[in-house]
Amino acid sequence: MGNNLIQVLLASIKAKITPLVTKFRHLTSTNFLRAKLIAKIREFFIRLLDVRPKHKKDYYEVFGWLVSKKLAYAILVIVGVLSMIYLVSIRSTYLPQRQTDGIKTYDYNDVMLRFAKGTVRIRGKSGYLAYQGEVKKGGVNGFGNLYGVDGTLLYQGNFQDNEYEGSGTQYYPDGTMHYKGMFSGNLYEGNGKLYRENSSLAYDGEFSRGMKEGTGKLYGAGDKVVYEGSFSHDQLVYSALLGKSTAEVADAYQGQRIIYQNDSEFTVLMPDINALYVGVTDEENIEDKVMVDSIYVLKNSITLGNDECTTIADLRKVFGTEVYEGNSIVTLPEAVSINYLNKQKQTLNGTVEMDTTDEFTDVITVNQLQDDYPVYLYSFRRNGLLYTFVCADKNDTFAFYSIMSEEGGE
Repeated sequence: MGNNLIQVLLASIKAKITPLVTKFRHLTSTNFLRAKLIAKIREFFIRLLDVRPKHKKDYYEVFGWLVSKKLAYAILVIVGVLSMIYLVSIRSTYLPQRQTDGIKTYDYNDVMLRFAKGTVRIRGKSGYLAYQGEVKKGGVNGFGNLYGVDGTLLYQGNFQDNEYEGSGTQYYPDGTMHYKGMFSGNLYEGNGKLYRENSSLAYDGEFSRGMKEGTGKLYGAGDKVVYEGSFSHDQLVYSALLGKSTAEVADAYQGQRIIYQNDSEFTVLMPDINALYVGVTDEENIEDKVMVDSIYVLKNSITLGNDECTTIADLRKVFGTEVYEGNSIVTLPEAVSINYLNKQKQTLNGTVEMDTTDEFTDVITVNQLQDDYPVYLYSFRRNGLLYTFVCADKNDTFAFYSIMSEEGGE
């Protein structure tokens, strides 16, 4: 009988406790809590959006207008919620990512980048690594690397206010070196070296505003110096050779040379600088030196200051009216120029016929020259020099030109 009494007692206790446990589990279940939270939020927004005033105290008076307090409150809450959503959506922009090496990364338009200092990474518009290096004073300042979209290194060196400034190295898109030297405002300025895409050295000398300007050296194959002299506006100053002796020219031009001679004159072709010169004996020189009388530039364009001329109309705009215009029969230096250019591309009236004797590989004697090969000439004066442009016909484009002192041209 005692056991039955205990069982009845336990059953009674269980009957009392079971509903409490069940209710506790229900109250603490995820579904119940979610439902209660949603109900509270719904109730909050129902009250929030119930902006109908029920009393005159429910209004704000603004400049004579009555504005519902609940409406103003609802607008304030909605604006705040939308602002929080916006800030969360752009948090990656305003909060720089810290890499494992301790270098912070910013997007290029990150506001916080304006306040950064030290070494950082900067992502480009499409997310690629555009820059890694020093920043300060709201911009790229100091030493750093600039990268292309494909990850190739474009520039390594010093920056000032987001521009190349000071010493640096610029690269071709394939990663080979293009230029090494001084910069100013993104342009070559001062001393530097230019390289070809095959990594061979092309020029070593002075630059100004991104162009060869001053003294410098041109290099041929095998990094061999072929010319050392003056440059202006990215072009060799051919007129600087006028009046020099052949020995002085040999010091300046160390590339390949081919000598063409006849009974009265000789012409020296300098293919590495696309030019030739005519040598004459200076009768007033007791040493009987051979001097450079004229230079022929084997190019169909000429740069004068900031102007590049390719037509006779262009030349007239720069030089003014020509001092001579007319037909002529080809001369020896003109014939050498024409035949050299025709080996590269058909020009003027084709090749000039010559009867020659090759005494050496680089010395050619011209016994007879075609005497009916026509050319059309335009001559202009500028700064004490006489420029003559050789054309196939009147008002045509020119194929090449010569320069001589104005005294020599008279």
